[in-house]
Amino acid sequence: MIIRPFRTRLAALLLIALGTACSGVPGDEVTAWRVRANDVAELNEDIAWAASTNQTATVQVDRMFRIRFEIERPDSGDARMRLESRRNGGTWMPLQALDHPYPEQIASPVTSIVASSAWDHGEVAEDVIGDSDAPFVGGSGISLRPAPLLRTLPPGSTEWEWPLVIRYFSDGALRVDDGDTFEYRLVDWAGTPLGGRTATVTATVPDGHLGGTYVETPGRIGPFQASNGDLYFVQEPSETYNVFMMLKSEDLGRSWVEVDGSNRPPNGDLEAVSAVLVDDVIHMIHLADSTWYYDFNTSDHPTAPDTWAVNDGELAPDRDPPTQVTALAARTDGSLVAVYGGDVKLHYRIRSASGEWGSEATIDAATPDTLSGPVVVSGENGEVHLAYVDLSGNGWIRRVLPDGSLTTRTRFATGLGTDDVDRVAILPLNRLASGAVSIIYRPEDGRLLERRLSPAGALTAPTLVTSMPVASGQVDSDQVTADAIAVGDDVHVLFVDEGGGSLWHVEHSNGGSWSTPEVVMQDVMGQWVRGSLLRGASDTPVYGFVIDTGSFGGSGMNRYGEIPIG
Repeated sequence: MIIRPFRTRLAALLLIALGTACSGVPGDEVTAWRVRANDVAELNEDIAWAASTNQTATVQVDRMFRIRFEIERPDSGDARMRLESRRNGGTWMPLQALDHPYPEQIASPVTSIVASSAWDHGEVAEDVIGDSDAPFVGGSGISLRPAPLLRTLPPGSTEWEWPLVIRYFSDGALRVDDGDTFEYRLVDWAGTPLGGRTATVTATVPDGHLGGTYVETPGRIGPFQASNGDLYFVQEPSETYNVFMMLKSEDLGRSWVEVDGSNRPPNGDLEAVSAVLVDDVIHMIHLADSTWYYDFNTSDHPTAPDTWAVNDGELAPDRDPPTQVTALAARTDGSLVAVYGGDVKLHYRIRSASGEWGSEATIDAATPDTLSGPVVVSGENGEVHLAYVDLSGNGWIRRVLPDGSLTTRTRFATGLGTDDVDRVAILPLNRLASGAVSIIYRPEDGRLLERRLSPAGALTAPTLVTSMPVASGQVDSDQVTADAIAVGDDVHVLFVDEGGGSLWHVEHSNGGSWSTPEVVMQDVMGQWVRGSLLRGASDTPVYGFVIDTGSFGGSGMNRYGEIPIG
């Protein structure tokens, strides 16, 4: 076997002079690199590679990948280096250690060093790449640190591995495009690039990926569909840049981009948003410091398509509700009924078809109850059905009449629980073709039950939707992790199970009973889900939904999916 002599500083100088090395000075030299597609492999396993050594790999946005570098060191001493990156040939920038999907720090940049689940920071590396003929002398894995654990090593070959992520949406609402190229290079402690090779990856955006941060809401937020088929959904770019984004898909949910970002509402922190589509306008209310009203024109609007029309209309003053909640319904005459949380009570206002807001009214003002968790649905003749909970574990339903007055409340549930996670125990209401209203709710034991309110005001007995415990209070949402839509007199429900975090579908056919739940997404750690009845390919009906697949209150895990109807 022929052994090449170890490279010296003079050899490194010659390489640079010949133009075979990248920018740098005599010293440590990157001799090889390789990309892993995920964070599954242990530090020193020779598996899970995304491409061959020194070959550009394709990596998914918002999914951890790893780069392993082989470095030859001509001298003994401390191994002190940092990582830099650039996008599409732009400016080289130092890479920060900021985790994903939940950044416990204060920023979510386009790309960063993240924590590995496969090793602890500083775990000793072995000779895995094996491209160098120099004797192997050490190295380590890096985890959520800007630089490796300081090691004093003799001359020879070393290997170092970084866990990384590229975010689809990041701070500043910056978006990565499919096919963007990212380069990663090593620099010494003074910022001088090491000689040798630079690692490259190509970003890919999988179908149905929205990224971003989910809106914590008991209400409906889409996805909505314009008459031309375009889809819309509202979310935040990242947990550390929590402003409004209206995302649009022109290809039935496969790809999503922000529209009219320069005019987005100035109020951030989307913890309570409710929306409704009326013709070519999406109307929204948002409870932050105050309660706000906005509207957005969809792409089929005749004069101002894909624009924020009202982005800063104050609806109610600053209050401190036990849980931030809103609900919004549209009536047949074009007016809106907006319900929102107060310090103790729920309040509502009505917006006329001409855009004028009426005075505020308070729900159950004469009772001692503290109220939360409102959900609404439009009924017949300009009525709106309103359901909500009190913090003693009761569920109530009543109607808002066309003149703005309320009917007497009817209790439909007890035992809903009194902890924080039980405050939003009712799924979005649905009005069926028969005129009945489907009320689905989660008692404290975790099951889903349904009662139906007839047009005459009679309540059916509770029926079991699923005996499988359903998640509630995921992260800090204080709400049941489930959604429901009506298709004629049928009802479809999506829910996340309490134990495993998978997404399930169950349906009730007209004249039948609730079906056995079927898994839709396995082990996704689902944390929020909202959907709508949409037109899919060839105009076939689908239950289109967006689910947070495990961001833990962070960002990057929102995905679109659909279930065929019929």
